[in-house]
Amino acid sequence: MEGIGRTLKERMAASISGAPLGPDSWDGLYDFLDPARPGKAERDRDVVAEARCLEIRRKLVVFFSARACPDAEDLSVDTLLRVAARCRDVDVTGFGDRTGYFYGVARNVLHEWQRRETADAQHRDAFRSESLRLPVPDAGPSDEPDLVRRHLARCLAALNERARRLILSYYAEDRSAKIEHHRAMAEEFGRSVNSLRIEVHRIRKTVRECVNERLREDS
Repeated sequence: MEGIGRTLKERMAASISGAPLGPDSWDGLYDFLDPARPGKAERDRDVVAEARCLEIRRKLVVFFSARACPDAEDLSVDTLLRVAARCRDVDVTGFGDRTGYFYGVARNVLHEWQRRETADAQHRDAFRSESLRLPVPDAGPSDEPDLVRRHLARCLAALNERARRLILSYYAEDRSAKIEHHRAMAEEFGRSVNSLRIEVHRIRKTVRECVNERLREDS
């Protein structure tokens, strides 16, 4: 299959369940978008469906962008893939315009993204609070909380995705909840609790050295 289907397959090879999204799912999506497609000649079969898919994808990007999602492009692809994975089982009798179904799925994707963003923001705030409680050596007169926060954000952004996710999540819980949280993290990352702690401390040292260096440059 050519066109938009091939592009989506290259960008995201699995459905939301993690199972491969095979040719049948793409055929299902195209049939969903163009109910007359199965009866068309091979040469013209995908023309209408591809055009509608492109248009819906464009509308989904606008939908997510209008709601301040920086990952609007990826979320639009996620929505299309979810529909592709399930559309053969959808009762379409209530959808004169199939676009409405995509928007319904997109709202679910949006809510999940918002929950992740809220959790990530809480993790970042927890880590920043944890870091700011410790003294920053050799910072000079420029050691102001707002400045430290800005440098901390930049140094966190410089980490690779795994390290950033690990250290932000590690400081996400307080007091008694930390023990169980760290056990769950160790299981998720396939490490012992002790080795996870060592890795986090190593990442934290890297971040603090980065912050210190930026503060020294300012002073």
